[in-house]
Amino acid sequence: MIFKFTISGKEEQVVEFEKELLDILLRLTGDQEMIAHEVHFCVHEAILNIIQHTYKWDLDHPLDIRLDVTETDGTDRVLEIAIRDYGPPIEGPIIPPKRVDKFQLRKRGLYMISKIMDSYSIESVAKNGNVTYMKKILKGKQETVSPI
Repeated sequence: MIFKFTISGKEEQVVEFEKELLDILLRLTGDQEMIAHEVHFCVHEAILNIIQHTYKWDLDHPLDIRLDVTETDGTDRVLEIAIRDYGPPIEGPIIPPKRVDKFQLRKRGLYMISKIMDSYSIESVAKNGNVTYMKKILKGKQETVSPI
């Protein structure tokens, strides 16, 4: 099952997307509501990082977001999320810190994403853009979800 979205960084579009995303995640995770909110947080943080660091608060640039949901063994699902931006390519790998200090101000979001998600990476795409990739294995029985 695949869900695709294209939004700008404008607040109204981000909020509308995130409402729809949370609805999808709640249906995907069934009675594991906390996991839905954790994944939602990770996507939110990734979008904010792109808007702030890649787009430098220019809210007119697009973001392409794709959610792929696949079944594993009948009870588990794999959720893969790819967020494509069209900003300048990142230089070198972005590696989340292994820990954060009590009053550390930077990279806390990267740290949280790396702890919540099973996989996380950001890679440049050719001359223009990057893909933020996240993967979460959803354990246990979930309800059937169809694209909205």
